[in-house]
Amino acid sequence: MIAPSPSADTATSAPDLPPAGPDLERLRCPRPKQTDRCTANATGIRVALMTPWDQECGNAEYAKRLAVGLNQFATITPHEMVNLGDPDLELKRFRRRRICRSQVLEVNRSGADLIHIQHEFCFFGRGIREANRNFRHAMRRLRKPVVVTLHTWPWSKPTRRRRLSRFFGQVRERLSKRHFVRSLRRANAIVVHSTDTYQKIIGDFPRLKKKLFVVPIQVEPIDSAGVAPPLRKRPGERWIVLPGFVSRYKGHSHAIASLPHLPADYRLVIAGGVHPKDKTGNGYWMQLLTEADALGVQNRVLFTGFLTDPRQQAALLRQADCFLLPYDEVGQSGSAVLADSLSYFKPVITSTAKSMYVYRGIRDTAYSSVSVDVSDSEVLANTITQCVDPDASGVPPMRHHQQAVYDCFSRDQTQHRYQRVYAFALS
Repeated sequence: MIAPSPSADTATSAPDLPPAGPDLERLRCPRPKQTDRCTANATGIRVALMTPWDQECGNAEYAKRLAVGLNQFATITPHEMVNLGDPDLELKRFRRRRICRSQVLEVNRSGADLIHIQHEFCFFGRGIREANRNFRHAMRRLRKPVVVTLHTWPWSKPTRRRRLSRFFGQVRERLSKRHFVRSLRRANAIVVHSTDTYQKIIGDFPRLKKKLFVVPIQVEPIDSAGVAPPLRKRPGERWIVLPGFVSRYKGHSHAIASLPHLPADYRLVIAGGVHPKDKTGNGYWMQLLTEADALGVQNRVLFTGFLTDPRQQAALLRQADCFLLPYDEVGQSGSAVLADSLSYFKPVITSTAKSMYVYRGIRDTAYSSVSVDVSDSEVLANTITQCVDPDASGVPPMRHHQQAVYDCFSRDQTQHRYQRVYAFALS
């Protein structure tokens, strides 16, 4: 697939990527140089990528896309991680601990030059305390340089507890956070997806600053040429698309509540299915159907179900008139769904969750999406209309800013950033 060519309006300079730091102005459009010794040190290395791989989950899809770019300069070998938080796995605690240890033994014997861990707490245990303990044991036993990518920093989530329980909760949180950071100190490099997560970590643990990198999730369109979409848009329809797994924190209810305030030709397309490991997913699906029934918008809400073929999903998403991501705040460092949505160069409307601002930290990308209070259905509907209706005004043009996002955070740029991260870890 031919990537979009940068226009004169979005051309940017190409300084070298710094070893670490949150300033996205300094991360703009890095391009590899032939004389870059640091990058050369990471060329041709063997990387053991500890990640979910043959699973239906967002981390597995992220890892596969990332590996395509990393394989341009390194040999990537995936090592499957087990979701130990899966309630279907009736494993005792000692069995879960043994699984973690066997994974460590496997990568130590792999002959890799470097180990890259895609970290989520569920891959190390049930609950944060057990996960921290198993992660600490794993970091102690790994015998090669280690890079850790943090997909979630859960201690950033807000709390509504009462004063006394909030106090004890904060004490437990500090202890949990400190135990986790002790393990991170053993890493040679740490990657997060947003400056917000970066600031939270160095605010509490400034000693990690020298090894902490900000590498946003890559923005790269999927080639869907010649692939038929599972649903086709009818003439005159306008599609508001909410992609990804149907999970509670993604705010589908806000999207459904906005439909009565929109013209009759607007359709909400929920492009995804229930996560196979989500035990409350079917109940949430029924809740959404009930809400659509109560508002009388049944014929305006389209459910695609789970789409297994990424190219087929891409063919569907290309028909969108705008993307809607009304997410709750859950401590995500970044959002792969947001990255996907931006790659189609259509208007993107998000909630005010911090992970929705990852690509808006540069002057040239500040208006690549628009954030609103999604709990106000009338305000949300008005914003959707302003973005979709060509005759409406009031929303800054997003096209050039989305082009700048692609220029700065494409697969090639992400590959170069990881070359620098790997070289730093090996130095």
